[in-house]
Amino acid sequence: MMREKILVVDDERKMRRILRRVLEQRGYEVETAGDGKECLNALGEFQPDLILLDLKMPGMDGMQTLEELQKRGFGGKVVILTAYGTIPSAVQAVHSGAYDFLTKTSDTDQILITIKRALEQLHLERRLEEAESKLVERFSIEGIITRSAGMEKLLELVTKVAPTDVSVLISGESGTGKELFARAIHQHSGRRERRFVALNCGALPANLIESELFGYGRGAFTGAVQSKPGLVKQADGGTLFLDEIGEMGLDAQVKLLRFAQSGEFIPVGEVRPQKVDIRLIAATNSDLEGAAEKGAFRADLYYRLNVISMKIPPLRERPEDIPLLIDHFIAKLGTPLAKGDYNFTPEALQALQLYDWPGNVRELENAVNGALVMADRSPVGTEYLPAKVRGETVIAVKSGSGSLPDRVSLSRVAVERRAIVEALEATGYSKTKTAEKLGISRTTLFRRMKRYGI
Repeated sequence: MMREKILVVDDERKMRRILRRVLEQRGYEVETAGDGKECLNALGEFQPDLILLDLKMPGMDGMQTLEELQKRGFGGKVVILTAYGTIPSAVQAVHSGAYDFLTKTSDTDQILITIKRALEQLHLERRLEEAESKLVERFSIEGIITRSAGMEKLLELVTKVAPTDVSVLISGESGTGKELFARAIHQHSGRRERRFVALNCGALPANLIESELFGYGRGAFTGAVQSKPGLVKQADGGTLFLDEIGEMGLDAQVKLLRFAQSGEFIPVGEVRPQKVDIRLIAATNSDLEGAAEKGAFRADLYYRLNVISMKIPPLRERPEDIPLLIDHFIAKLGTPLAKGDYNFTPEALQALQLYDWPGNVRELENAVNGALVMADRSPVGTEYLPAKVRGETVIAVKSGSGSLPDRVSLSRVAVERRAIVEALEATGYSKTKTAEKLGISRTTLFRRMKRYGI
């Protein structure tokens, strides 16, 4: 076990000698310095965990030395040594970042107790920093921030799949972060130095998909005054990401299948095939397997793309991620608000975690950013959240007795609780049938039942 290192800085040789002897007897590794400059010079080689720093020294005094230590990012603790006459200055030093101060007349026990406490706090801070670092490394890959068990498994899959060249099909609702996962696979692959090229297949008319993917030659159609390379050419050596692949027309699917099988393609208007080396990653927010069974999507292309399947859970199934995402959005905002240690009240956080987020992470980010812009203080309350997140919902209520009005205003929590109770009663308390009736997973149903005390 390495001994803790202490640097004693005092212009009085006798004081340095006494402190050195006392500290070495307690097992510390000790070095001494006679002034501020010697202290700073000793930092690189000795790397102390704690500095005992005299306040009054000729040349660079204790306050100046403390300031310079902070500028250099000294990560240890500083305990000030002071005479009775300079206690106010020592208090000022503590306010400026020193751990504590000791008078030079303090007894040995007091000195050792203060040093022990300072070092204990230092070790605690270092352990927390290490844990935080591991947490970030574990739960964040290329901007994917999570502590959800399901998402953790997907991140593990990313690290396994990335080094290979197999095709990956990523499914999930809009806004869940499908492109983030595709980019994570690319960045952890051997293709990371080459381009990641993305195309949203739903953003282009069917007749333009082929020329966008494979390019075209000069004169291929009216207006094609010069040849243009397609996205597959731009992605050569890298990764081609086809988002919303389910929106691609059947004609384009035929050509994409041929390309996926051979790596060869023919630009529109040309006859000579070209060959590239790319990795294909596709994404969809629809049931592509169901579409393939119905003939709306080519089954052979589906199986070619779906070598590895990744299904990203919607945000409503991982509410434990919402506090992490909120912190990320606050930091990302990069405004004076973000620098003001803003947070949300427990009520606002609960409302954010109870909402279903049909727009998923993208919708959450918009809601958080909007609340931060509108809020003039912290913590941010529910009044700054979108109405649909915090608001009242007016619903029709069937009343057999006539004691209830036809329409009542209920909180979303009450609405959801009532819907779950009614569904449970209608299905004879079958959890599976209730989840199907409500259109949610069994996991989500159990979570909501626990949350609402059902």
